[in-house]
Amino acid sequence: MLHYTPPLRELRFVLHEVLDAARQLQALPDHAAIDTATLDALAEEAGRFAAQRILPVNAAADAAGCRWADGEVSMPAGFADAYRAYCELGWPAICADARVGGQALPTLVFSVVNELVASASHAFVMIAAINHCAAACLRHSASAALQAQWLPGLASGRVLSSMCMTEPQAGSDIGLLTTRAVPGDQGSYRVSGSKIFASGAEHDLSDNIVHLVLARTPGAPAGSRGISLFLVPKRLEGGERNGVHCDGIEHKMGLHGSPTCALRFEHARGWLVGELHAGLPAMFPMMNEARLLSGLQAVGLSELALQNARGYALERRQGRSPAGRQPCALVEHPDVQRMLLTQKAWTEGGRALVHWAALLIDQARSHPDADQARAAGELLGLLTPIIKGFLSENAQQSISLALQTFGGHGYMRDTGIEQLVRDARVITLYEGTTGIQGQDLLLRKVLGDGGRRLELLQAQVRDWLAGPGSSAAMAEFAAPLARLRDELQSLTSTLGARERETPGAALAASTVFLRLAGHLVLAWLWARMAQASLEGAGRGDAWYALKLETARFYFTQMLPETQALRAAALAPATDTGALLAASH
Repeated sequence: MLHYTPPLRELRFVLHEVLDAARQLQALPDHAAIDTATLDALAEEAGRFAAQRILPVNAAADAAGCRWADGEVSMPAGFADAYRAYCELGWPAICADARVGGQALPTLVFSVVNELVASASHAFVMIAAINHCAAACLRHSASAALQAQWLPGLASGRVLSSMCMTEPQAGSDIGLLTTRAVPGDQGSYRVSGSKIFASGAEHDLSDNIVHLVLARTPGAPAGSRGISLFLVPKRLEGGERNGVHCDGIEHKMGLHGSPTCALRFEHARGWLVGELHAGLPAMFPMMNEARLLSGLQAVGLSELALQNARGYALERRQGRSPAGRQPCALVEHPDVQRMLLTQKAWTEGGRALVHWAALLIDQARSHPDADQARAAGELLGLLTPIIKGFLSENAQQSISLALQTFGGHGYMRDTGIEQLVRDARVITLYEGTTGIQGQDLLLRKVLGDGGRRLELLQAQVRDWLAGPGSSAAMAEFAAPLARLRDELQSLTSTLGARERETPGAALAASTVFLRLAGHLVLAWLWARMAQASLEGAGRGDAWYALKLETARFYFTQMLPETQALRAAALAPATDTGALLAASH
């Protein structure tokens, strides 16, 4: 069975010694009262809840799965009690506005809480955290009347939500969807069509579920320009069932405790969210929050895998150590050390990135300086595909290495590691695959705005290199970081010229570019973590010493991946589609 100790010291290090989060938040009028003690107390309470109430139901939920019968879904045993306790403790309301019953805490708190919850159960966080994403959508685009009607229920957790985008014939190509919405009575619409892959769209945890549904109105333009967004509740006011039917749940590789539903809408009453034919922009806040949530899931699952792999490597005795001890603890083998340090580097670097992104959300939303708020929002836009694409891919490697550390025992269900491998696999798929994130980053976020957002990131790296990074103690981190910064800038210019000459030519390099950009961000964050660790390591504190060695491992053993990536990105692009088709 899996064990989990909330990584509170790791969180304190990132929040206070690297991000200086309390001071950053205190510069925002909305969060001026937040201090380090408040952040620590919230993390401690959330970690206790995750470890004591959620983790114990996770393995059984995976084994039993969700059950569908006659259009209704029953959640695994223990989930209802855990979710009820989650709501009673006020966790759904932490970031909701005070006017709808929320606690109006910063997004950073949501980020910390849900990293911990994701570690305890990926399936549970899929249900528990989606309301935060749906509320962001409604705050951004819904009418005042819709907000007043639905935001309080979302904040309390009495109402849950789902995102209904995908259709059997329209996966990532949303423009192909055929769900229809025709005007009805009293300003409503009648929605008809089918959706698949709708996470948490039917269950027995709440009396009502708000579905946010993309559909096409009569006479709408073709493609994505003709899509509108509608709020379609499972139950109408007064408790009457709406025309929403669950035709089944998907039988998945993992995430068995989370129902992924096939929904059928039959003249279901819905209400327009945002403007007609502007459904994608209206849904973007929910999609982007979900992409950031994917990063939290990647970090949370990687942390759980790392803790268990490290514990096993310390206890299991197998083989001869380099010093000649036999049998020795697995952790004495150099290759096991390599696997554990790789997991640590991805997990701890990812943690710094996701919580920095959450801090940027808070700054973009409420910084009193309009220019700083705008810059934070633009930088967040650049980081979102990196968090979704880079961290989700790193989690696959990290959790796979945890299984490898266990050897054959990791492949057995008893240890719980194989569940993490299965559960984590979907993170690279939903909310846009890694390839889609790469295209979004390179074509829209970098080349599409002339590199303006990338320059915001580059400026932060340059400032660090000119400041703390200029000391002799930081040279081992600053030199490779500066080199990667320059190489990414040069590659961006090359790909931009290639794209201007032949539109679409840069597509082949987009996923590689995302990975390079991810390394730049992580290298900068690891350099900052090394800087923060030097003083503690100098005092003989082994915790800081290991952090410093992990930074060195990342720079010497993992960052060199960028050289192969850069060579691949610069290689001439070839169109092998015809050859692949001919060889079939």
